[in-house]
Amino acid sequence: MRKGTLVVAAVAALLGLSATSAKAEPPVLGPANNTVDLRVVNHHASPVTVYVQDARGRPHYLGRVASSDFKILEIPGKIAAMGDVKIQVYPSEPAGSLLGESAGVATSKVPLKIGDAVNVYVETSLLQTQVEIEKG
Repeated sequence: MRKGTLVVAAVAALLGLSATSAKAEPPVLGPANNTVDLRVVNHHASPVTVYVQDARGRPHYLGRVASSDFKILEIPGKIAAMGDVKIQVYPSEPAGSLLGESAGVATSKVPLKIGDAVNVYVETSLLQTQVEIEKG
């Protein structure tokens, strides 16, 4: 009797697993539809904060990237569609540092379109930071 109960329980469990796995949706791959990828590689000693300045001169916070880390941020399509943008990177220096939060780097105005990707390599010396644009 016990053996029959175990078999019924095992079959019920398997049916439950197959029912939940049948409802699973396939994962969404790739960037969101209406964005420009901003890939940041941070070789700087401090974490950095990344902004994009829209065509009207307003900064928009995109995110932070830890020291010795890589992160893909997204520039919303509505910002890219406004016109040329500037990418700004500011290190998060320790409190009391002579550099403070204002010592950062920025690109000149960059024309971007949906599907483009921007690679930013933040170097130990901020003045050596490099930017590459991949047209989509």
